[in-house]
Amino acid sequence: MNGAARFLLALDTSTEQAGVALFDGDRVVELLWPAGRDQTRVLLAQVDRLLGLAGIAVSDLAAVAVAAGPGTYNGLRVGHGLAKGLILATGIPLIGVPTLAAAALPHRAWHGVVVPVLAAGRGRLVWAEIPRGDDPTPPRNGTPVELLARVIEIGAAALVTGEFPAALAADLAAAGAAVSPPALRVRRPASVAQLAWDRLLAGDADDAATLEPVYLHGAPAVG
Repeated sequence: MNGAARFLLALDTSTEQAGVALFDGDRVVELLWPAGRDQTRVLLAQVDRLLGLAGIAVSDLAAVAVAAGPGTYNGLRVGHGLAKGLILATGIPLIGVPTLAAAALPHRAWHGVVVPVLAAGRGRLVWAEIPRGDDPTPPRNGTPVELLARVIEIGAAALVTGEFPAALAADLAAAGAAVSPPALRVRRPASVAQLAWDRLLAGDADDAATLEPVYLHGAPAVG
């Protein structure tokens, strides 16, 4: 890659699945891994590895994007801390991206309602509903049974993606919903990068002093 290019760095540590990506509007370099609760120890090393794979330095970055949640307290704290540290050191823009919007992005051509799902721990899930061409509903925190009941109400228009057990995937499919294949349910940091890139081109960024993460069990999630 050309070291003179300007790349956006995207960080997603919203849940125990983590990822980092570089995007310049055309090319993507990304790493994904099952971080568990070990984001604090590995995130900076993975960013350094990613920059090395792309052959660029921090000085080649045009902006930093971070998945803003809903997500776990520890994961979001680590991602936001690194993102804000980078922009304080470089002066480049910071852009927060809703995690559920990133999970849904690969399926935005779906004709009906995309239902992106995050694992909330203790058997609970957080999800939103995103009708094509419309704004997402507020995140809802509930049980797999509650998610299944809601998807049954939506009917065949629903496409469910994200983090949920294989048994629930089978129940959702049996209820008539479309369920994305396991490999396509993995949330990609490149999706965070794309959504942030669109905002960057529009001259839209966040204030590092006021950008705060949305936690899985915080007030913005209802249900």
